[in-house]
Amino acid sequence: LWAEAVNFHHSEFAGGSRLDLKPYISARLGGPAWYATPTLAWRYTSYRLEEGVLLDPDQGLRGAEDPTRSLPIASFDAGMYFDRETSWDGERFLHTLEPRLFYLYAPYRDQDDLPVFDTRPFTFSWGQLFRDNRYSGADRQTDANQLTISLSTPLVRESDGREKLSLSVGQIRYSQDPGV
Repeated sequence: LWAEAVNFHHSEFAGGSRLDLKPYISARLGGPAWYATPTLAWRYTSYRLEEGVLLDPDQGLRGAEDPTRSLPIASFDAGMYFDRETSWDGERFLHTLEPRLFYLYAPYRDQDDLPVFDTRPFTFSWGQLFRDNRYSGADRQTDANQLTISLSTPLVRESDGREKLSLSVGQIRYSQDPGV
C-alpha cells in the first residue's frame, strides 16, 4: 500500500487536503538469468477543497468541493541477462546484455475537475521509461497503453567489480496517445 495525506495552504490562493491511496499486489518471479514482475494497483485520490480553489486561475474555473479519481493500473516488467567473460586491453571483464520489456496500462480518466497543487511532468530520463506515471505528485495520473523496449549492456571489471562502460537504449511505443 502506498498512501499520502497532504494539507495545502498558501497565503495567496485557497488550498485544501488530498488523500492519495494506491494499494497494489506484485510478485517478482525469476531465475538466475531472467525476471518477470506483474503488478496490479488501484489508485484512489480524493480532495477536500477550501472555498475559492481555482482549477485554472487563467480562466477562473472552479470545480466540485470534494472531487475524486479512481482507476486501475496494471504493469508487467520482464528482462533477461546474458553474460560472457571477455578481455580488453589485458583486463578481464564481465560483459552483460540485458533486454527488457515493460508494459503499462492505465485507463483514461478526465481529471479536469482536480486541482494541481504539486504535480508536474517529470523531466525525461532513463528511469521514466519504466514508471507507472509520467507526473510527479498525485494530482494527475497518466493514462497509458504502452510498451517500453530497452537494451542495456554494461562492462564490469572482474578484478574490482567496477563498471567500466555501460550503454543503454530504449523506446516507448504507444498504442494510443495519452489523453491526460
